[in-house]
Amino acid sequence: MSQVIDILSRMRLFTGLSEEELRLLEKLVFVNRVPVGETVCREGDRSDFVCFVVRGCLDIVKQNVEGGEVVIAHLRPGDSMGEMALVDHEPRSATVRAAEDATLIVLTRKGLDQLRRRSPNAVSLVMENIAKLLCVHLRRTSSQLAQFKLPVG
Repeated sequence: MSQVIDILSRMRLFTGLSEEELRLLEKLVFVNRVPVGETVCREGDRSDFVCFVVRGCLDIVKQNVEGGEVVIAHLRPGDSMGEMALVDHEPRSATVRAAEDATLIVLTRKGLDQLRRRSPNAVSLVMENIAKLLCVHLRRTSSQLAQFKLPVG
């Protein structure tokens, strides 16, 4: 098993994929190295890829009402970003910047479309895993938001 397939097999978005499907996926992704301080994508950019952190740390940054930046999350090895891009085709919801030198595995929408043509089952599993991950993020966000709301009554 190649190093990329080994990494892909441990990513939550690829849970349930067979070794054959992972071999196919390996041909559709690429590795990107991002030096500390470099921006991976900006809030409002066209969104057409998802990244998986292999090494390093990424900051997820949003603009606050005063126009400053706020780090809302840190991504570490095993984490991913850009899942919404593969679902809703909307612009990026946040800026992503390397907090440390990072190594990423990148899957573009074009790569996902190629996977869809070659293995519809694999894409079905990936989309189900994306839905589960987005649910986890939404539950966490709603719990955090509840801390800032006034009590009922």
